[in-house]
Amino acid sequence: MERRKRAVAMAAAGAVAVLVAATLARCSAARSASATDAGTSGATAAQTTTDTAGSDAGGSAGETGEAGSCASALESREWMGADDASERLTASGGRIVETDGTNTYTSSYRVTEDSAGSCELSITRADGTVVQATATITGDGDDARLRCEQLRVAFDWVPAPTDGEVRVTGVDDEYLSLVGGDETALDAAVRLWVSMHVPGASEAAFDGEVFLDTNEDRVTATFTCDDPGRTVVSVEWSGGAFSVTG
Repeated sequence: MERRKRAVAMAAAGAVAVLVAATLARCSAARSASATDAGTSGATAAQTTTDTAGSDAGGSAGETGEAGSCASALESREWMGADDASERLTASGGRIVETDGTNTYTSSYRVTEDSAGSCELSITRADGTVVQATATITGDGDDARLRCEQLRVAFDWVPAPTDGEVRVTGVDDEYLSLVGGDETALDAAVRLWVSMHVPGASEAAFDGEVFLDTNEDRVTATFTCDDPGRTVVSVEWSGGAFSVTG
């Protein structure tokens, strides 16, 4: 009987040991799973943070604007001599016009290389001489400075002050009667085109000549600008609308 009690007691103790071991195993497994989950979450968070940072960096780089064009800056305005305001320079539509206030020099050009701060030009002068020129522009806006040692009037230039809107002058009633009498629309068309394409002009004067195409019902007139190159603008009226070309 005593042996039986001891056997039962030992069996009970063994069961308790097995229960404790199983409980410990479950706790250990739970801790391992928690640690694994935490590690995975941490790795995922780190990966997410890294990916986001990389994406943001890429976005910032992509949002950075491309460098500007020296040729576009050269052609976008009228320039005056850095030391003499009577010296003027314009470059537009493949033509360079320089004036010292008395003499005017006209050359043709083409851009052979272009970057943000400098551009290479092949300049053909009126006598046929071809010159390879390098133009550099530093600064922005009114603080810009142009330098080109192959120009004739001056080497150093700064932006010429703007004098306001382009004025359209000399238009008479006879011409207006041929184009629907709409002087406001005519002024707007000429002013817009000249301000965009002839940066050195402040006035476009009607030349007094009109060309009629009765077959096409078209009226064409010319205006001369007061820029150094005396740019001639052609204004066509057809179908009740104006179109302007240079």
